[in-house]
Amino acid sequence: MRMNATGTTRHTADERRDEIVVVALREFAEAGYSGTSTDTIASAVGVSQPYVFQLFGTKRELFLAVVRHGFQRTRMVLHEAATRGPDDDQTCTVLHLMGSAYMRLLSDRDLLRVQLQAYAACGDDDVRQVVREEFAALYALVKQDSGASNEEIHQFFAEGMLLNVAAALELGGKPETWSLSGLLAEQGLSAGTAGGA
Repeated sequence: MRMNATGTTRHTADERRDEIVVVALREFAEAGYSGTSTDTIASAVGVSQPYVFQLFGTKRELFLAVVRHGFQRTRMVLHEAATRGPDDDQTCTVLHLMGSAYMRLLSDRDLLRVQLQAYAACGDDDVRQVVREEFAALYALVKQDSGASNEEIHQFFAEGMLLNVAAALELGGKPETWSLSGLLAEQGLSAGTAGGA
């Protein structure tokens, strides 16, 4: 921020970009890429729509900035969990600490839903490329920071996707207790009847 001649503070272009990305994340999380207008985002930030285009060029570039922001935030949370390391419980692995941090992150419904919206928008070549790059960077960070085996990493991401679905469905309780069997029980089904016609 900087003070202008009239004594009011003005945001720099970078500060405005960051502010727009945060607001756009909320809007894209709610309505998705196709259902969100740049006019809605501009109004929510308090800037003009042409200014949004001046900073981002296109709605697609704004959406891609939001997708990158979401993945970067997830990587940051997982990296911080890994570098903290186990406290008193030496049996707790770095991968477990990262998983616990991710479960806490799921309470941010906008971040969760924009991640799901990004996957849904992968019919667009540009979106798909960015999601691939960001997901690969997330995988690489988890692999490097945890030192876990490929099989353990596979299980970690499979469990993470299950948690995403459970959080999106707003299953009751805490992430630690979510399971497919719990979902089936909530719907009055058993594992034996769920796959039948």
